[in-house]
Amino acid sequence: MMLRALWLGCTPPWPVGEATAEEDARARAMLDARRADEFLAARRALRGLVAQAAALDPERVRPAYECPDCGAGEHGAPRFAFREDDDGGPVSAVPVTASASRAGGWALFAVERLGDDGGRAIGVDLVAVADLRRTIPVAAFSPAERRHLGLAARPAIAAARLWARKEALLKALGSGLRTDPATVEVLDDPRVTDIDTAGLGLPEGFVAALALRSG
Repeated sequence: MMLRALWLGCTPPWPVGEATAEEDARARAMLDARRADEFLAARRALRGLVAQAAALDPERVRPAYECPDCGAGEHGAPRFAFREDDDGGPVSAVPVTASASRAGGWALFAVERLGDDGGRAIGVDLVAVADLRRTIPVAAFSPAERRHLGLAARPAIAAARLWARKEALLKALGSGLRTDPATVEVLDDPRVTDIDTAGLGLPEGFVAALALRSG
């Protein structure tokens, strides 16, 4: 599995393709120019990692995101397609599973090539602790998680870590926040692990989690 962190103000240290017309349109619709730039940088960087994992030309890898409610489009679970040539040749699915998360000017990516057994679904989530202090209600946590937070020496970090675990697992399950996060108990879920953010080159103040679902 490829697990990479990237400061979105810099050029990725791996090859990336150009943004699609649809991605450019989404970026232009954003009122915050920095947010738009980060959106495009993260999209291109993830696609570059997908191409690298599948040994494909990043210029020929295109997004094929899938939303359970809306179907194929520009949002939902990351999926990718590959066109062999520019003359209307066949388009095939890229055999990878991928996840991405952005916070505080950074992005976290996880990409894994699918095997003959279908591989596993993955989900990652990156949280800036400072951004979470007043944005996540207590109701987002289960009763057991609330008790855990009440005993934590550093409750802001503990809450951010739990939230990252929830988001990562919900991405791996494919439901996202359509599922009430309070019903997803992640304190001891073996499918979720905390990520060493310092080991990935992230500065202090970030927490992250990785979730894996078989099949």
